[in-house]
Amino acid sequence: MFNVILLGFGLFQIAYASRLNLYHRILVPSNPSLSSKYSYKGYVDLETLPVSSLQALYTPSNDLNREFTSLLGVVETDSSALYQVALELPDVAVELWPMSSVKACHLHHAKSERIWLHTSSASSHDPHSITYWILETPDDGLCRTVPSSSSSGLDGHKHPNRVLDMPSWNTTVLVKSPSSPLLAQLRVPPPLTPEGKPVQPEVEKTFIQKYWMHIA
Repeated sequence: MFNVILLGFGLFQIAYASRLNLYHRILVPSNPSLSSKYSYKGYVDLETLPVSSLQALYTPSNDLNREFTSLLGVVETDSSALYQVALELPDVAVELWPMSSVKACHLHHAKSERIWLHTSSASSHDPHSITYWILETPDDGLCRTVPSSSSSGLDGHKHPNRVLDMPSWNTTVLVKSPSSPLLAQLRVPPPLTPEGKPVQPEVEKTFIQKYWMHIA
C-alpha cells in the first residue's frame, strides 16, 4: 500500500513539473497604486513537447477575459503602463519569478503573442527565464491611439468600448535551449626549424638541372 502511495506521489510530481503556470499583470511604474496583482494567464504543457519540436502546448485560463477586463482601464490612464508575463516557480516568492514586460498600450491592437521559455540545456524541461512579445508591436515601439468609451480619443471623436478577446489570440510558446557558436577553423601552423623559423619550401629544379646528365 505504501509503495502505491509513493508511486502516485511520484507521478503527481512528474505531471506537476511538466506543467508550467503563467501569470500576468499590469504594472504602472509612475503610479504603483494603479498596478494590479498577478492573475492566472494559462499553462504550458511540456509533457506533450515532441522531441523534434521546440513548440509547446499552451492552454489559456477559462476566466482569462473576465480577469483581464479589470486591467484594461489602467492601460488607458497611463501610457507608461507595462504588461508583464511571469513564469511561476514553485517555492519561490512572487517577486522573484522570472518575467518579461512589454508596453501595455500595444494590447489594444494585439492578435498574436509569442513566449520563449529558456532552459539550461536541450534535455532540460526546467525553464529559468521567459521572453514575451506582441507581434503587432510597431517597429518604432510607440503607443498608438487607444479607443475609450469614457473619453474622446486623440482625434476628438468618441469611440466604442473595445473588448480584448485574449483567449482567441494566436499564442506560440517555444522552448529555447542555449546553443554553442560554431568553432573557428584554425589554420595549421607552418613547420618550424630548430631555430624557430618557418621551414622554407625547396625550390623546384629546372628541366636542365634535373636532366642535364641525359642531355650531355
